[in-house]
Amino acid sequence: MKLKYITCAGVNEHTDIEDLFKLYAEFPIVEFGIQVSGRKCNYATPRWAWLKQLYAEVLNRKVALPLALHLNQDWVLGFCNGQVPAPLQELLSWNNHLQKPMFQRVQLNFKIGRDPKPDFMMLENMIKQHGRQRFIFSYNDANALFINNFHARNGAIFDCVYDDSFGEGILPKFRKSPAFGDVLQGYAGGLSPENVAEELNKIAKVLPEKSQFYLDAEGRLKGEDGHISAEKCKAFINNALQWQKSH
Repeated sequence: MKLKYITCAGVNEHTDIEDLFKLYAEFPIVEFGIQVSGRKCNYATPRWAWLKQLYAEVLNRKVALPLALHLNQDWVLGFCNGQVPAPLQELLSWNNHLQKPMFQRVQLNFKIGRDPKPDFMMLENMIKQHGRQRFIFSYNDANALFINNFHARNGAIFDCVYDDSFGEGILPKFRKSPAFGDVLQGYAGGLSPENVAEELNKIAKVLPEKSQFYLDAEGRLKGEDGHISAEKCKAFINNALQWQKSH
């Protein structure tokens, strides 16, 4: 088992941009996830202004931070049905100094049942049209059949993350076996600096020995102010890497 990314999700306008560069310098395996939607990230929002500042710093420092957009609410529903609002289209078009996408991965946070089922053919076309990015599906019981059918038709053109609690931060009793043998798969749900080693032991029981995978945490990386804590991110990453060294 080998970790490809350790994703610290939920960084936003309350996050010191300098902390992101420091964390990446110390831990190149880190990926930063940014939650976006029309309500949170339209042109007039603080998050948009923060993202513009982050973009300028990435270009100025010539450091290709590993960044992922996590699409929610109207933005994910629109994307799945062929509609990309202007702010999102602009974000997807931004390049770093290497002329590669500033946001290398895009997570589609739809949940069938709570949300309408995506238009299968439209989503297929949208992912292929936006081939500069790698897309992530949130895999859970509600979405499993749809994603399985998508994989059967298209193969490994996506990554997926397992989170039965779907962003609620609930720790599962056990970790699911991978649904695919050729897809980069991640694990989320209740991960913290304190429990990551124990959760990696659970994941090790279900993943093939030579698998590559990633972790994704958010809720338990927040400080008392309710925002992502750089110190908790550092502890989470360090504890995960220490586990990997010993296994």
